[in-house]
Formats: sequence, C-alpha cells, structure tokens
Amino acid sequence: MRKIITFLIIGILAISGIGVGAFSINKTNTLSISSEVYDMVIIAPNKFSASIQPLINHKNSHGVKTFLKTTEEIYKEYKGQDKAEEIKLFIKDAIENNSIKYVLLIGGRQGQSFKWYVPCRYSNVDDGFMNKQFLSDLYFADIYKENGDFEDWDSNGNGIFAEWYEDDSKLPDIMDLKPDVAVGRLPCRNEKEVVSIVEKIIYYENNAYGKPWFNKALLIGGDTNPGVGDPFPYEGEADCNYTMQNLTDFNVTTLFVSDGTLTNYNDFISSFNTGQGFVLFHGHGQQKKLFTHTSDGEQLMIFDSKYISQLNNDGMYPIIVVGCCVTTEFDVGIFNFLTIFKNLKKYHHFFTFKYECVREVLGWDLIKKTNGGSIAHIGCSSTAWGDAGDKNHDDIPDSVQNGYTSGLCAEFFRIIGEKEIGILGDVYTNAITRIVENNSAAEDRIQCKCVQEFQLIGDPSLKIGGYQ
Repeated sequence: MRKIITFLIIGILAISGIGVGAFSINKTNTLSISSEVYDMVIIAPNKFSASIQPLINHKNSHGVKTFLKTTEEIYKEYKGQDKAEEIKLFIKDAIENNSIKYVLLIGGRQGQSFKWYVPCRYSNVDDGFMNKQFLSDLYFADIYKENGDFEDWDSNGNGIFAEWYEDDSKLPDIMDLKPDVAVGRLPCRNEKEVVSIVEKIIYYENNAYGKPWFNKALLIGGDTNPGVGDPFPYEGEADCNYTMQNLTDFNVTTLFVSDGTLTNYNDFISSFNTGQGFVLFHGHGQQKKLFTHTSDGEQLMIFDSKYISQLNNDGMYPIIVVGCCVTTEFDVGIFNFLTIFKNLKKYHHFFTFKYECVREVLGWDLIKKTNGGSIAHIGCSSTAWGDAGDKNHDDIPDSVQNGYTSGLCAEFFRIIGEKEIGILGDVYTNAITRIVENNSAAEDRIQCKCVQEFQLIGDPSLKIGGYQ
C-alpha cells in the first residue's frame, strides 16, 4: 500500500423469474418496464442464460426475487455514450421501476481476447504514482448525483470518465461516489466458469449456516513497509489487530511475521484449508500473489496463484478482503502487452508490463476454483493507499482511521461486527458510503481513487453464512 506523500503502502428474461410483458419497446421506441418489485437483476450475455437459470431459481426460492436481463436486450433498448453507459441507464430504470437493490454482472473478457461479455468502466483518477486508468464497477452503482440527476461521471461532458489529474490546473469531474445499489461482478470468461460459480453460490447459501468453520476468521499481516510506521512498525499486523476487536463472535487465527506464526505460504495454505468464514490480509499484492516483509525488509510470500491446487477447503468458502494492490484487476490477459505498447505513456515502470500479462487475476482465480478457494473477494483493481503511524496519539493506527484502502477494510469488518447487516452487498456498499462521507472522498483525489477501485468480485445478494 502507498502512504500519502511519504511512502508506498503498498438480464432474455428468465421464464420462472419475470413475466413475458415486463419489458417491451413501445411505438415511440422508449422502454416500457413493469412496476413489479424485484430484489436483484442479473445482467449477462444471452449465451450464459441457461447456465444462470439455476441461480435465479435458487434466489427466488429464498425470497430474493431475481430476473435476468441480457446485454443484447439492453443494447437494443438504450442509447448512451457507450455500452457501459447503456447498462447503467438500464440499472437506473430498474431501480425506479422495479425497486432493485442488487445488480449482479456476470461476464468479463471473452476468453483472452479484448472483447467483453459485460463491459467495464475505466476511471481516470490519477494518483500520481503508476496506473492512470483502472477498473471501477462503482460506476454502475453510483446512479444519482446529490440532486437526484443521473450520475454519468462525466460532468465536463468530454467523453472521458472520472477525470481527476494530479495537475491541479485541470478541473476534475465532479462525482457523487456513493452507491445507490449494490453491484458485484463475476468476471466469467466462458460458460464453464458460469456453471462452476453458480453451483458454488448455491452450495454456500444452502449449507454454510451453523457450520463451525464459518465462525472462524483468518487475519494475516507483517511489516508492510520496513522502517516506517512507528509506533506500529508491523503495520499489517496492527491493522489486523484493530479489526479483531470487531470479530468477538469469531474464533480468530492470526498469522503474523512478528511472532513467527507466518514464515511462508505453507502457513497460509494450512490455515485456509481448515475452513474460514472470513480472511483478511493487509500488505502487498500483485496480479497473481500476496506478500509482505520481515522486519529486515526481506520479502515474504503469503500466496501465489500457482499454489491454488493446494487449496482443498471444499465446501468451506470464505469471504476474502485484502488491503493491497491489484487483486481485483480482472482485465488482465496474456496479450495485454499489445495495449501496453499502445499506451506507453500510461505506464511508468517496466514491471507493469510483466505483471499485467497474466491469464487471470488472483481474486477471480480463488473464486472460480472448484472444490476449494473462496466465495467472494473484495480488494483493489489498482494501487492501494493507506497511512501509517499514530499522529494523534490515540493508540489506533492512522491507517484504519484515515480512510483509504485500510480504512475501507476496517469499515467492512466493523459493519460485520455490528451483526445488523447479513447480505454481502449491503455490508460492502455501507462501508464505501461511510468512507465517502466521513473522509470527504468527493474532495480528495486519493480517497476518491480508493473507493472507486475497491471492488466486489462476487454475488452482492449473497447471504453471509448461508440461509437457516
């Protein structure tokens, strides 16, 4: 994660789900939508519809009224600046006409090509460090401006979304940032992945309730940035310790560098495989791995996608939250070097070339794994930021008090600890809203980037701990 200024911290309609006449185009070519109330809409390409139907049936059986709207239908019925805006315009109508609370986007890039099943939105909030553009599904959730107008993230109308540059002479786009609906994405690249994750969600919600493994939490950290952070030199551990006070109903296991419980990736794999309800990691991330440091600055790897076959926690799938960089950057691909060569000014370091040219990102690798892995992953699609030390001398790490990525993670678990919200998307959106409001993210460029890049890979309607 990166400390501010000073250092690097490092919807075809579903037959059983919606009536035939619910959506239609009238003679004036405007969309006519029924006023029937639903809880969730799934947006996906038509080719995934048959594989998604079991999930729709499952959700409806648990009282989560759900329907599918295909991307093909949306593109025929809406006209926007691009396909992403057309999807957002549909979401706006679905909120206003159907009262939806959750939006599940199913589809990422089509295999390793540059085409998308469900498009993404790139933000142009520049943190002055590395990536000048990054994925942000918050775009699809932030539907309204403060005055109720449609929030397009393009207040200057130049077709470039979410502009905010380090150069203060360029006026930024004015953005609301607060989510009006809970959005999550399953960035499936093929139908096999759709079938796999649908089965996994159904199994989790039908079987997790009352299981001992769900009441366990695994917290991992070390010395994120050697040589800084006093009086909390092991910043990652301090962030985990602060979070622990909100997990009093959980059996918590800590893997820390300072006490020798974390020595290498085998420690993580062993604890993970015993089954965990939640996993929290504070430290560093790349597209395929997690790592931290020992006190003498030596890099210590926590996990790498190449070890994913060693995860055998079948049926015991945790929700993972990570305070580190790029583990939700789901636009990676083996041919990304073509885009990098085309946009050399966007990249300032050669290592970006190496790390982005991978088949898949860690967060999705963990979720799509069969017979193990995770059920959801929340983390950053670009460079994570935080703070360090204790400048106000209140014995609380500044990193969890001052917003940014660490603050988002801490806020997520504070809401979990309150035990008043039991749906994943509700916890996630409440955490973002609190950070936006309490830390003036609409006026702070780095805070703005942190909330935009903090993505949910998973089902926003997921019943945490399953149905009773």
